[in-house]
Amino acid sequence: MTSNYTIFDLLAVSTHTPSLIDARVASTVAGLVRDSLVREVPSEPVLAAACLGDPLSAVRRLIDVGALPDELPEEQRRSLSARLSLGSAGLSARGVLAHAGQVAVFLGLPETRGDKADPPPKSAGPAYGLFPHQRRTIAEARSLLRKGKTRLLLHMPTGSGKTRTTLSMVCDFLREQEGRAVLWFASTRELLDQAAREFHRAWGALGNREVPITAAWGGQEWCGGDLTDGLLVASLQTIYARRTEPGFLRDLGRRVGLIIFDEAHQAVAPTYRKVVQQLSAAAQPITPIIGLSATPGRTFVGSSADEELAEFFEHTKIELDTSQDGGTTSPVHYLIQQGYLAEPEFRLLGELPDDKDEPSADNDDSPELGMDENDYLNEVTGATLQLIKESHRRIIVFAASVELAHVIAATLRAVGVLADAVDGTTSPEIRDTAIRMYKSASPVPRVLVNYGVLTTGFDAPQTSGVVIARPTRSLVLYSQMVGRGIRGPKAGGNKKAVVVTVVDPTVPAFGSIAAAFTHWEDLW
Repeated sequence: MTSNYTIFDLLAVSTHTPSLIDARVASTVAGLVRDSLVREVPSEPVLAAACLGDPLSAVRRLIDVGALPDELPEEQRRSLSARLSLGSAGLSARGVLAHAGQVAVFLGLPETRGDKADPPPKSAGPAYGLFPHQRRTIAEARSLLRKGKTRLLLHMPTGSGKTRTTLSMVCDFLREQEGRAVLWFASTRELLDQAAREFHRAWGALGNREVPITAAWGGQEWCGGDLTDGLLVASLQTIYARRTEPGFLRDLGRRVGLIIFDEAHQAVAPTYRKVVQQLSAAAQPITPIIGLSATPGRTFVGSSADEELAEFFEHTKIELDTSQDGGTTSPVHYLIQQGYLAEPEFRLLGELPDDKDEPSADNDDSPELGMDENDYLNEVTGATLQLIKESHRRIIVFAASVELAHVIAATLRAVGVLADAVDGTTSPEIRDTAIRMYKSASPVPRVLVNYGVLTTGFDAPQTSGVVIARPTRSLVLYSQMVGRGIRGPKAGGNKKAVVVTVVDPTVPAFGSIAAAFTHWEDLW
């Protein structure tokens, strides 16, 4: 059969076979036989084929000596001619040479073709990337630290990635300052847990060695004497409780090279200010403190507390610079336009209370509801159901009390809505389960009602509806509640959001996240 015809068949009948054998190969093989390293001398066709080299060289040499195509049997000539589409008259040495690869396969030799190489990559994506305005924030902070600044505040809107931006800088520090830890201060379990988990992600992408993550909150066991590297995530309460231990603050301060203070408006609280200052001053040179805040003030109307905060951070505030991206004068407007933040629509919940006091302190100082309890429950559940009717799939409700939070959730469940309530007394397993279900990808609408636990450290970008049913005069607290629902599409959120609020949105800064962002600007 022609399909079984091989180069060995051709060499077996060719008169040119002896001339194709390299004498050195034949001599060496004979020596190997003589030394009993191989059994016998191969036949002339085998020796000749071995000396022909690679498939294309073999075809060329067979043409050169006249074996191809002249010594092919007639049947193979016709078959090869048909394969090459040459016709019997066209099967010449030149025609065979022009199709050397196909002829080699015809003779049972391997097909010769280059493997298609993948094109070299034209770009590389980061595993823990930052947006341009976040990168510029880091660059400015590092520049100020190099110039000797020991305190500065990163002023970034809620939802703009304060934690991610800062942890990228923390990773830079740990790579450059091996042997010094970073201390991350926060006041709530949610913020502390968020920082620890996000650092684990960040260091997994940006780190260069294994480092510990030490948790110092909620009664967890930890030892400051073992701290030589990595991140110490600590609650203010835990560190404050150990301040009287001999040498504790001094030794801890000497082990850390950078202090991060989340929700930095708490840094000047009398309870914690002295502790933070002692930690910073324990090392030489002084350990820098970087504060994080979306609202760099403590009161609405301006007070000595606001001035103290600005003085604590040496009147050094880094604000998002969006001008290089063609942004407007307001970073918030730019972030909304570019899809980093959702565009909020503010709606008033119920009738305004008669209380005309000005918004005031960072503490809640909650005014009265301004309506009786039945009206309140009707307004809140009605507003929530309206949001569901408008196709909002994830809605968070901030209730006016623990009891009301559970009543609202029960009412919603009674009318067929998936709703859970959490508060400071809710057990961790119940709270975590409710939050996990809320964050699930299920398209079925879910409502999470809470009091006092989800204003910070809670990140559910799919939230598009916020019901602020908790009266407050604190712009800080109010901004934190609004921030739970304004993640934009580039942050995994929504293009638009609805904020239904019992707080009068016509009060300056309470109806605009841009106005709230710049409210304390004169202090800095």
